Amino acid sequence: MDKDFEILKKTITRTIDFFPERYKQKPLKRRIAVRMRYTKKDSYLEYAHLLENNKEEQRLLHKTLTINVSKFFRNYETFKKIENAVLPKIFDTYKNSGGIVKVWCAGCATGEETYTIAMLIDTFLKEKKLSVPFTVIGTDIDTDSLEKACIGCYRKELFNEMPEQYIDEYFERNERLCVRHSIKERVHFKRLDLEEDDEELNDLDLILFRNVLIYMERMFQEKVLLHIYRRLCENGFLVLGKVEMLFGEVKKMFTVLDSRERIYRKC
Repeated sequence: MDKDFEILKKTITRTIDFFPERYKQKPLKRRIAVRMRYTKKDSYLEYAHLLENNKEEQRLLHKTLTINVSKFFRNYETFKKIENAVLPKIFDTYKNSGGIVKVWCAGCATGEETYTIAMLIDTFLKEKKLSVPFTVIGTDIDTDSLEKACIGCYRKELFNEMPEQYIDEYFERNERLCVRHSIKERVHFKRLDLEEDDEELNDLDLILFRNVLIYMERMFQEKVLLHIYRRLCENGFLVLGKVEMLFGEVKKMFTVLDSRERIYRKC
């Protein structure tokens, strides 16, 4: 069985550009099992053969493996802490410098978090009467999710944690809620693997990397966190998910701004 699963993992890497070795085995097997049940395949070898020859199944498996639960202002307290404790420090540095503030949302899925932080920053600047340019970059490896993010229209049930003022300010109300151009122009999305280099994603002021580490094997977690550390500017900020934390050598490279909300600052 283990040998058969290893064969399937190699098939997955070859056919859908997804790297199973990075991820914890239990959640990985759980998600693969969803597609095996749906396609009525009883063994890893049977499913590997199907995957090798079926483009639609490749697409559906990729979607299943990369699925992320996302909504606007998810974990509202985290965004309040960013607003009150992180943004003042970032923009105090930039208000007279003429530079641009850069934020990265890694594993952005369909874009809710990316638009959330952009709206939070835009509101903060208006309230403080500051004119500082900023950009928010959302990246993911799932092209279907990125296409939805670029469109920027969402079901109303994704807004149950969002304050009403943001909906009035930043969305057009139709059958779905669609992000206004004024905030869309601050945001852009691109397909990017976490280990890939990208010139745009250097000297970042803030990185949101929430609820991605929990699916990864420990060795790959540390590798990715080191990569993220290098991308941050001096004294830049990192936000992890509520059940994630820094460990090992990486832990010494950050100071804790808020342990409950998992907000850290580069040493």
